[in-house]
Formats: sequence, C-alpha cells, structure tokens
Amino acid sequence: MKKLVVAVVVLAALLLVAPFGVGKLAEKRLDRGLDKLVEEAPYLTVVDRKYTGGWFKSEQVVTFEVFSAWMKALEPKAMEEAMEDAIGSDAEANVEETGDAADAAPADSAEPAEGAEPAVPEAAPKLNEMMRFTVRNEVLHGPVLGLSGFGIARVDSHFVMSDEIRKKVEEIFGPKTPLEISTRFGFLGGGTTTFKSEGRTIKPKDSKATITYDTLKLAVGFSKNADQYDLDGKWPKLQIVDSSENTQFVMTDMTLDGDGKRVRGDLFDGDFDFGIEKIGFTDKEGSSFELNGLHYVVNTDTKADFTSVSARMGSGEVKSKELAAMGVHLKEVHYDVGVRHLHAPTLEKLLAELKAVYAKPVDTAVEANDLIMAPLKEKGMELLKYDPEFVIERIGIVTPDGDGAIKGTVKLVGATPEDFATGSMGLIGKIDADITVDVSEKMIQKFPNGSTMAGAAVDSGYMKREKERLVCKIVFAKGALTVNGKPQPIPGLGGPPDGGMGEEPPPQE
Repeated sequence: MKKLVVAVVVLAALLLVAPFGVGKLAEKRLDRGLDKLVEEAPYLTVVDRKYTGGWFKSEQVVTFEVFSAWMKALEPKAMEEAMEDAIGSDAEANVEETGDAADAAPADSAEPAEGAEPAVPEAAPKLNEMMRFTVRNEVLHGPVLGLSGFGIARVDSHFVMSDEIRKKVEEIFGPKTPLEISTRFGFLGGGTTTFKSEGRTIKPKDSKATITYDTLKLAVGFSKNADQYDLDGKWPKLQIVDSSENTQFVMTDMTLDGDGKRVRGDLFDGDFDFGIEKIGFTDKEGSSFELNGLHYVVNTDTKADFTSVSARMGSGEVKSKELAAMGVHLKEVHYDVGVRHLHAPTLEKLLAELKAVYAKPVDTAVEANDLIMAPLKEKGMELLKYDPEFVIERIGIVTPDGDGAIKGTVKLVGATPEDFATGSMGLIGKIDADITVDVSEKMIQKFPNGSTMAGAAVDSGYMKREKERLVCKIVFAKGALTVNGKPQPIPGLGGPPDGGMGEEPPPQE
C-alpha cells in the first residue's frame, strides 16, 4: 500500500511539474515556427513578439507586417507616379487639346464660402499601420492537451482587433468568433493547424438576405522543417436567400484534399484536389443555373531532373434555362492540361529567386515589377532550352448526343540562346505542335447552325468525316503548317503557293 501511495505521489508530482518544463520547450518551438514561417513567406516580417510564460499556460503576442521591404513602393504617391510614368497624364493632354484648363480643375479646389469653416480632412492611417496585424496565441502546455490528445502544446490563435472592428464583426457574425484557429504541436517536431468556422445564420443589417452555412473546417498538417504537408477541408453547405429579390444560391459539399513532399529547395511534389458537389442559383424571373461535380485537381511529379505538372479542371452536368432553350445538354465539361519536362534544377532556382524578391527593398512600383520579371525572364528562357512540352490532355464537352475534344502537344525543340536573342522569329522554327480536334457530328448538329458550319468545314477541307465523327489534325513542324495533311499559310508569315485547302501540294523535284 505504501509503495502505491508513493507511486501516486510521484506521478502527481510529474504531472504538476511536467507542464512547466514542456512550456519552455513550447516557447522554443513557437519561436522556431515563426522563424520558419518568415523564411517560407518572406513577404511577412515579424516586427514584434512577446512571450509571457506560465506554469500550465502561456501567452504570445506577435505583430506581423506585410511587404515590409516594399513599403515605399506601395505608398499611394509612389503608385500614382508609377501609373503616370506608364500611361502618361491623359487629363493634361486633354486640357492642352481643348484649352479648357479651368473646366479641368477639380471641383474641390474652390475656396470655401465666406464665413464657412474650412474642411479638415481626416488623417489617413499610415500604410505601414494598414499592412500590420497582430495575433495573440494562447498556449496550453503539454504533455496532456485535453481533447486534442498529447503533444508539446496546443495554441489557440486570435486576431487582435480594435473595439470598433470587433463590434462590426459581432454585428455580422454574432458574439462567437467567426474563425477559430488552433495548432497542436507534436513531440517529434510536426503538428496540425485547424481552421474552423462554426455554422450559423447571418442576417446582414439593412438587407432582406439570409446567409446560412454549416461548419467549415480545414486541417493543415506539417512535418518538422515543413518538408511535408497535408490538407483536409470540408464545407457541407452554404445557402443565400434574398426574399426581396426572390433569389437563392446554394452550394453543397465543398472539399479540399492534398499532400506534398519537398523534393528540392522550394519545389514540392504532391496532389491537390478541390471539389464542389453542386452549385445552384435561381432568380425571380424563373431562370436557373445548376453546376454539378465541379473539380480542380493538380498533380506535380518530379523524376530525375525533370518535373511534370498536370491540372484537370471541369465539371459534371450543367443545367440552365438558356442551354435548354438551345437544345444543349452538357453532361461533362473538361479542361485538362499540363506541362512536362520542366528542368527541375532551373525551376528550383526560379522559385527561390521569386521568393527572395519580397525581401529586397524597393522604392518604386517600377523597381518591384523589374525585380519580379527578371527571374521570370532569365529562368523562363532557361527552362525553354530543355524542350518542355505543353500538353492538352482534353479540352472538350460530353453530351447525350456525343462528345467533342481537342487533344495534343506543343513543344519547343532544340532552342538556343541565339534563338531567344532574335525574338519570336528565331523560335518559330523550333516549335513542334500536333493537335487533333475530334467531335461527334451528331452533337454538332444539336447546336444552332451546327449542320451548316460542319458542312462548310468539311467542304473546305478543314474537317474530315470519319464514320460519324469530324476530325481535324493540325501539325506544325520545322516552320511548316499542315491541316489534315495539306500545307497551309501561316498568318503573318506566308506559306505555300496559292492553291486552296483542297489541292495537293505541288510535287517536289
């Protein structure tokens, strides 16, 4: 019995003492996290941080500034001067042409009426104040983090707002905070940040609209040193009803999933999947629009020294009164494209230079633009030297009467620095393109004037009938363009001798 009592006392002592020691670890972890955040997002600067330690709980207050190094360039006067340099002063030019300088003078330049008090403009907040925001972190020390499980710490983050702004937010969203941010730091260096907005009904002031939404939640997991991440987000429903206009908007089942792993520098491989089950809209005129299965999926894959990026965008069934009036029924819409054979070392350097741009002080908007464009131009041309390919996997639609799509590739082969020096003319001969347009003739006939346009395309040779489909094959290689095997002139660059689309090219000796 005595041993049991001793064990209980020792355990209780450990549980009481542990949070203080873990709190010290949590402070170091938070500081490292802030340093890593600024490193990964250099457009953010920590201008002030304060940490107040406690036994079981601590508090950290951090003030961030956005685009600190670009502050002078973002001043309204600097932006105005940059615009004047770029487009000139049209107002002054108009005054010189018409001679009506007096009419061109701003109305507010007139002297105040006799006896009237001169207007005193309100002092506008300074730009650096506008670009700052403060976050207060409430830190619960581990190892036991309540319902969050075990870990170094749980951090609940809150934006620090003035009384005026807080009052306006409460008027719209109610007394409970509209966005909850909580981060759990694990023992091994990683963690998870969760963003949550509890479902509610909002009735904006001076409006007959009602906004209702279910709880929105997004979890972002990250590893030590942010070398891996994963995303998991859900928003079941958003509905907006305006009784004065008799309109309704509904969105259901928004999801966001993804994961990534650092492969070199700032280059990550991974998948990103965004989707919405349905978007619907109706108005008082009886018009309606419904979009189903909206999706946006991106995949990045690096093998050896080359990276491929593919993006699939599109939807399932699309319904609207206007489409129905035309007799068109869209079952699927696809916009699937990609880029292959991107030189990974060059891409890594491009990403690093673009990130570093935000930390370089600039005085004018012109300097900022030049800083951004310089790595894009230099590394962009470097990427083109490795024969990248733009891939059209499928751009098209599917209907009950058939489908139609554009597929193919466009690539740059054997480009040299000399080709870039001569401009577009030097690169034309290095372009290699193979594009196929393949559509169901039955589907085309459902569109207004579809039969007429299809017949004209076939008669001119731009389309060929293959069974019940219309096909056009476009090939550009070694500076020559052919459509369905027939040479064609290149707009602005000339081409084969006159002869028309339907004639065979003259035999070569």
